[in-house]
Amino acid sequence: MIVGGSILNQILDTVGSDSQDIHLLGGYFDNVYEIRSEKSIVVKIFNSEVDQEELILSEIEWTRYLHEHGINVAIPILIKEESYIHRLSDNLFFVAYEKVKGTHVDIQSEVWNEELFNQWGRAMGNMHALSKLSKSKYKRPEWHEHKIYHMDMSQFDPFIREKWENCLEVIKSMTPNNDTYGVIHGDLHHHNFLYDTDKFTVINFGDSECHWYAYDIAIAIYHASQTVKDMDKRKRFANIFFKSFMDGYSVENSDVNKIVKEIDFFIHFRHLYSFVYHNQFLDRTNLNEKQRQYLEDMRRTIINQDSYFGIALV
Repeated sequence: MIVGGSILNQILDTVGSDSQDIHLLGGYFDNVYEIRSEKSIVVKIFNSEVDQEELILSEIEWTRYLHEHGINVAIPILIKEESYIHRLSDNLFFVAYEKVKGTHVDIQSEVWNEELFNQWGRAMGNMHALSKLSKSKYKRPEWHEHKIYHMDMSQFDPFIREKWENCLEVIKSMTPNNDTYGVIHGDLHHHNFLYDTDKFTVINFGDSECHWYAYDIAIAIYHASQTVKDMDKRKRFANIFFKSFMDGYSVENSDVNKIVKEIDFFIHFRHLYSFVYHNQFLDRTNLNEKQRQYLEDMRRTIINQDSYFGIALV
């Protein structure tokens, strides 16, 4: 998302900031900014042609619900006691969040260990347990409402299209119930939490939706395991991560046996989903050689492997 200086100045005026230090933090679509000041603020800019205000309000409501029940999250800010959503133009609007204390964990550091994986699992288990009790005014979307499931797939290899359709049929055949299905984070990899002296804070709930809890767990396992490049070491890491993560998860959500049986399937599906997502939403004309090779490696493994790890965790 390309945002001009006038829009950024408008944001500064709206939040009433004395600071002029506003800079891009990132985000998948380069739409997240930080305003540095004594009390720094993180701003997320949305385009109403893509993001419906009602869905953003449901995300805010869900985030506040988690905060009120003890989950460490980035808290949306009610500016001037008026609204969480602030319009910038006919299409653009933004939401401001308190800047969370903490940093992304360096996977090469000593903090990247089984204790962290356990905390990661506890945080997710707690959110899933709270999902069972939630009665929200604004409902999070169902998984199948995501636009990725309604897009043209003709650009993909026929074998990948077949795998995609087969996976969707499997998911649609699953019977949801309150113990296995509810609101998930939807993208809780190691770049979507911040860590500070044992405090684990979850951020970025933009992909939260109603889905199987097993898929949320699979997302964490899949992305954590991607940090290990050697395949044999990756398999060993996945087993260690899975045990530590689920030990923490089960402390907060005891219905583990009803959930875990679908995790292996959802890990493989996440690999396929990620490949489809990148190809559908990235501007392929601006990819560098490393990015193109990454997508080609993904394509090859999807075609040649029946499962992502080649082993079963469950």
